Amino acid sequence: METTSFADYGHQSAQPTDVDQAGWGAIPRISPSPLPRTDDAEFPEDLSVVSTRQLRVLCNQAYRLLDRDFPPIEAVAHYELLVEEIERREVQAEVRSAPVRTRSGFRDNALFARFELFSDGTMVGHVKYEMKGAHAVLIQSVVDPRFDAVDVEPALIRQVLLNAHRRRIAVVPYCPRVREFLTEFPQYRALLPVDQRKRLEAALRAAEA
Repeated sequence: METTSFADYGHQSAQPTDVDQAGWGAIPRISPSPLPRTDDAEFPEDLSVVSTRQLRVLCNQAYRLLDRDFPPIEAVAHYELLVEEIERREVQAEVRSAPVRTRSGFRDNALFARFELFSDGTMVGHVKYEMKGAHAVLIQSVVDPRFDAVDVEPALIRQVLLNAHRRRIAVVPYCPRVREFLTEFPQYRALLPVDQRKRLEAALRAAEA
């Protein structure tokens, strides 16, 4: 799985308004759009009865609130509850249908700078990365051709992002497969640096236009 070119990460961090060399264009200055209130009176008391689609809508609203200069006090707690419930449902879905058992093993192989996913002792896929300070630049996702990438790759990328979340590491999605995953599962975009997240969302809006 070959990666496409991507703007140099160092320049992205230092000059967030530069034109992206991969063709994403200049980063627009996004003004916060009006959002529904998310106070405790309106936040669902029981997330288990809320549809998955609505959970993702609420999750998007919560992490956008966190980007404000003065986010509501309850926004962080709401966001964490929403992500936890979404992840719980995804794990349940994998247990029911996915042939790849993500619990077989996942590790950060620092020697080879890659995150590895195992099933029955066999490495089924890995994600190459490079550490830049507190950021993990995800370079390339590779799946063993003996296994079905449709099943393996989402499980692999999810484990990488969950690992980064637990370690409080921001991720930079150089790998196009990771960007595709973040397009489908927006709740993980909070792990991106703010400039990278806005860049990704601007690209998605442009693609939908």
